[in-house]
Amino acid sequence: MFTLPNDTALDILWNTMEQDLNRRCSSVGAGVMGYSLCDLTTGKTAKFQEQVVFPTASTIKIAILLAVATKVHAGQLDWQSRYNTAGLPKVGGSGILSLLRDPVELSLWDLSSLMIALSDNDATNACIDLAGMDYVNSLLSSLGLKKTLLRRKMMDGEAVLRGDENVSTPEELMKLVSMIEKRDGIPDAVCKDVLTILSLEKDGAFTQGLPPHVKRANKPGGLDHVAVDAGLIYLRDRTVALGVMACFVEEKPTETVADLIRTAYRYLNLISECTEYGRA
Repeated sequence: MFTLPNDTALDILWNTMEQDLNRRCSSVGAGVMGYSLCDLTTGKTAKFQEQVVFPTASTIKIAILLAVATKVHAGQLDWQSRYNTAGLPKVGGSGILSLLRDPVELSLWDLSSLMIALSDNDATNACIDLAGMDYVNSLLSSLGLKKTLLRRKMMDGEAVLRGDENVSTPEELMKLVSMIEKRDGIPDAVCKDVLTILSLEKDGAFTQGLPPHVKRANKPGGLDHVAVDAGLIYLRDRTVALGVMACFVEEKPTETVADLIRTAYRYLNLISECTEYGRA
């Protein structure tokens, strides 16, 4: 009779990690949290409520950045083109452009960098206009990401009341950053530029949950009772893609997501530092 082989110590540790992460997702009070994690080196995964649709908050800006970069390398936009902020509506929220009294001139590269590093909403809306909302969604669809949708500009309260929320799932956010890292269906030059900008320093759950020395490329997002972060974690001998989303969180949603990321890193770093038999 055929019998399955016994789990290795590494398998047991990976399963322990998944159980620990799942338990944390299940104990967020009245909140709902899901995640999707993939070790891109081995293909091993861990996930919980990964197909649930959540609001993306500013993490949708990964998709906007990808669309801008794709148009740049198709010759339809230019990173060096200059844009004067005098014509940009000041929508406020996160970022710096709404705080400036006088207009400034910025390149498309710098607008995109402000969108990611400072989550600047004025810069984001300019990037949406340049890429085109329909183009962002068609690009996502072409990559097989059917549940990730850009349906409104930043700080559009009327769109929110209509239910036109920007949405995704933990699984699709994980797949999006995985495809960028692996150059899966996306040109290498596009991926390099996107990863360069996603690697800029920023606040958020990845920043709170990971030690400062750990290289990462990510984009967080947050709203009242909502926190999201998705990106790549570069360990000693492997790269991990992770998407975490939470909503209906009563208190400190970003810290809740950061705790899950911190826990995942503790296991993943141990796996990275040790042999398959668990010794350094």
